Amino acid sequence: MVKAAVGIPVIASSGAGHVTHFSEVFQTAHADAVLAAGIFHRNTVSITDVKKHLLSEGIPVRMDTEN
Repeated sequence: MVKAAVGIPVIASSGAGHVTHFSEVFQTAHADAVLAAGIFHRNTVSITDVKKHLLSEGIPVRMDTEN
């Protein structure tokens, strides 16, 4: 609803606990970007795992040698 109501990029933040939560926010909420920290600080999943999952779902990400 937020994405439809505003004319600016929407960044989803907080609440991720699994790699699928990242793809869901793009696919269902149509967010332009996602922000996460705790899931990585707690070592629940790695940034690389999230990026690989997003790529497998057809969602473009930047892959680099550090993440």
